[in-house]
Amino acid sequence: MNDPVLGDAEIVQIGMSIVVMMAMPYATASGAHIRVDIFDRKIGCWGRFLGDALARSLGAYILFLLIRKTWDKALDAHEYGDVTNMIEIPVWIAYGAITIGMGGYAVVLIVQLVRQFLSGVKDYE
Repeated sequence: MNDPVLGDAEIVQIGMSIVVMMAMPYATASGAHIRVDIFDRKIGCWGRFLGDALARSLGAYILFLLIRKTWDKALDAHEYGDVTNMIEIPVWIAYGAITIGMGGYAVVLIVQLVRQFLSGVKDYE
């Protein structure tokens, strides 16, 4: 009863990287992220519109830069057979999940940006 489970931390770490990164695109698409709208009334429709456009554009750009890095890291981990220390879970699985999750997140941001520009500024929220 007093024996720890072998590799429990590794299972949790790899599992959480998969769960969290796969949930990011859905959370973004459904508007589940926390937003603070302190300045919304002061900056008006144009300010909100431009702020959201800038945030989505920069976010997508930064995500694409990170995707390139994690994709390379996933390929390296797969090529060299990198595994975790205790129970030897292949590390490329976590890197792949991170890459796919960030890719989905970037796609959602781009779709939101396109919809934003198609709908225009009138009564923007």
